[in-house]
Amino acid sequence: MSVGGAGAAAFELRDVEKDFGGIRVLAGASARFAAGRVHVLTGPSGAGKTTLLRLLAGLERPDAGEVVRAEGLRLSMTFQEDRLLDNLTATANVRLPHARLRGRELEAFLAREREALAAAGLPVDSRPVRELSGGQRRRVAILRCVLADADALLFDEPLKGMDEGTVARVMDYVRPLLAGRTTLWVTHDSREVDLLGDVRLWHVEGGRCLPA
Repeated sequence: MSVGGAGAAAFELRDVEKDFGGIRVLAGASARFAAGRVHVLTGPSGAGKTTLLRLLAGLERPDAGEVVRAEGLRLSMTFQEDRLLDNLTATANVRLPHARLRGRELEAFLAREREALAAAGLPVDSRPVRELSGGQRRRVAILRCVLADADALLFDEPLKGMDEGTVARVMDYVRPLLAGRTTLWVTHDSREVDLLGDVRLWHVEGGRCLPA
């Protein structure tokens, strides 16, 4: 397991401050996330891990300081909520970021998608995702994120609530797809750190983000 990070940065926090309703969440947070590596963010609930991901994704703006992203970086994100289109099937939800594919490219992606759904233990049928269980919906959201044509992947507690066997099954499929892609993975579960393999570990607490 590596700590910190040399090399080109995909993301950088520079003395970032962020308040919500007068509550200071980040206070002068600085961190440099190396490109092409898996970074795991740990820390207590409410410490600012989700806020940090949202800042990196551009969904929030810092009150002070600067968030820097590599030029042209393409992002994909899994939120704590599923953020699925309930009336669509699992396959249609996973395919959403690929609406422009046509012909052979579409055929190739559909084959890859079917492989991914089978690997994650998900159905390939006509049921809308509103009829799936909570754990199945989480897996659909994970596959949509990891199969997106993105350079950087942001995961906010993606495996929360899944049983140990399902976690292992999902990670067996997902882990190879993270290779060479900048990944920010938020978790409270040390087992996920082990399953992810060679990661750079960070701890978010007290308004800061520091190498663990």
